[in-house]
Amino acid sequence: MNKHINLLLLATENLLRHGTKSVVVCLCIIAILTPFITAIAISEGVREQSLISVNAGADLYLTFDEFGRNSAIPLKHLDEIKKVYGVTRAIPRIIGRGYLQNKLAIIIGINKEDIPESVSFISGRVFENAGEVVIGHELARHFRLNPGDQFSMRCQQRKVFTVVGIFSADSGIWGASLIGMSFNDAGALFGKQDVATDIQLHTLPGHNSAIATDLYDIFQHEAYRLQDKQIIELYVKKGFMLKEGIFSALYVVAFALGVPAILVASGFGLSERKKEIGIMKATGWQTLEVLELISFEQFLISLLGASIAIVLSLFWIKIFHGVFIAPFFIAEMPMLPAFTLPARFLPLPCLLSFFVAFLLTMVGSVYSTWRASTVSPVVSMKS
Repeated sequence: MNKHINLLLLATENLLRHGTKSVVVCLCIIAILTPFITAIAISEGVREQSLISVNAGADLYLTFDEFGRNSAIPLKHLDEIKKVYGVTRAIPRIIGRGYLQNKLAIIIGINKEDIPESVSFISGRVFENAGEVVIGHELARHFRLNPGDQFSMRCQQRKVFTVVGIFSADSGIWGASLIGMSFNDAGALFGKQDVATDIQLHTLPGHNSAIATDLYDIFQHEAYRLQDKQIIELYVKKGFMLKEGIFSALYVVAFALGVPAILVASGFGLSERKKEIGIMKATGWQTLEVLELISFEQFLISLLGASIAIVLSLFWIKIFHGVFIAPFFIAEMPMLPAFTLPARFLPLPCLLSFFVAFLLTMVGSVYSTWRASTVSPVVSMKS
C-alpha cells in the first residue's frame, strides 16, 4: 500500500515539474468537457421543470383533431363536459404566439378564476377587466414596461392592452416571455371566438375511462382528441431526447476534433519522458511500476480537468445564464438570457466526463510509455 501511495505522490510531483504539459492537457480536457456538461445540465433542468408543469397540470386534455394534429375545439359542448361524472373542473384555454414589436411572445388566454395559485408576481396584480394583461419579466425588462403602461401587438394593432402585473422569475422559464390575458381578449386578439386551443379536464382518480366513454357520446359525430397526462409527459420526454440526440451528434464532430489535441498534448515532451523512463529502468523500476506511475498522472490530470469543467459549467449557467448554448434547448430564447436557467448536474454525466478524459489521456500516453519501458534503458536515455 505504501508503494502505491508513494507512486501517487511521485505522479503529483511529476505533474508539477512538467507544468507546461499539465496545463496544456488540462485546458484541452476543459475545452472538450465544459460544453458537454453544460448542455446536459440545462437539458435535464428544463426537462425536470417541464415534467413538474405536466404533473401539476390537468389529468386530461381535450382538443379537436385535424389532419392528425391538435386543432381548436368549439365551446358549444363545454356545459355538457362539465356535467360529466368524474370531471371536477373543465378549463378552456387559448395558447398562441404573437409579436410584440420585434419580439416573439407566448400568449395565454384563460379565465381569471382558472389561473394557478402557484403564479407569483414581481409587481402589480392579475388581470380583472377587458384589455388588462400580465407579462413575463423578460418582456418587461426588454421593453421597460411597468404596471400602467400600454402597448399593442403586431397581429391586432387596433387593440390596446394595459399592463397590470409582471410575472416573477419564480414562475418558471415559460413565464419569461409570456403575455397572460382573459380568455375573451385572447379570442379577439387572434380573431377566434367561441373556440379554445384545448380544454383541460381535472378528474377524480380512476374515472378517466368512464369519462372517455361519456365524451365519445358527446362528440360521436365530430373528430376530437383526448390525451391524458402520461401521453403529454411522453411527448415532453421524447422532445428533450431528440434535442439531446441532435446536440450529441453535433458535439461528436467537435469532440473528434479535440481528441487529436489531447493525444498530441499528452505526448508533449515525449523525448524527455523517454529519458526519465530510461533512468527509472536503469535504477531498478519494473515496467508495471512505470505504467502505474503514468496511470496515476493521467488520473490526476483528468480529475483536475473534469472538476474545473464542472465548476466552469456552474459559472456558465448561474452567472452567464447559459449564453450561446441555452437557445439550443429552449425555443425562442435570446442568445444572452437575462435570467438564470434551470439546471441539474447529475452524477452520471459528470462521472462519464471524467472517464472519457481519463481514457483519452491514457490512450495518448500509455502506449508510448510501454514502448519506452520495454526497450533497453540505454536506448531510452539516448532518445
